[in-house]
Amino acid sequence: MAFSDPQSVTISGFNGGAAISLPRTSSQGSKSIYTSNDGLYVLTVSHQFSGTPGSANYRVRSMYRLDVKVLATDPFNADRSIYQDFGAYIVLDKPAFGFTAANMVAVVTALVTNISASTYAAATKLVGNES
Repeated sequence: MAFSDPQSVTISGFNGGAAISLPRTSSQGSKSIYTSNDGLYVLTVSHQFSGTPGSANYRVRSMYRLDVKVLATDPFNADRSIYQDFGAYIVLDKPAFGFTAANMVAVVTALVTNISASTYAAATKLVGNES
């Protein structure tokens, strides 16, 4: 079952704070890409499979990634502007057994709650290179 088309994201400080529509622009196997009309925002949803299906070494790595592109003045040459991009993503590394879907959603929820707690204090520290 695929994600709905289009997807939508709202990023504070971008697009006037309005939702950004991301229609599906590519779908191949276990990967879908959703891209804004201007190409500045890209959401990628993908799954990679490894190991032998039905065995203990089977794993699925699922990724949910948002990339944003901005046109910025080159600090080394003020006469030139260049595109810079930033990506943020969550990767789920799922084993063949031992965790239910509810268990995995609970872990994802805990991670998102942790990084967003206290007005995103952990996210701010992460962006500031703290460890």
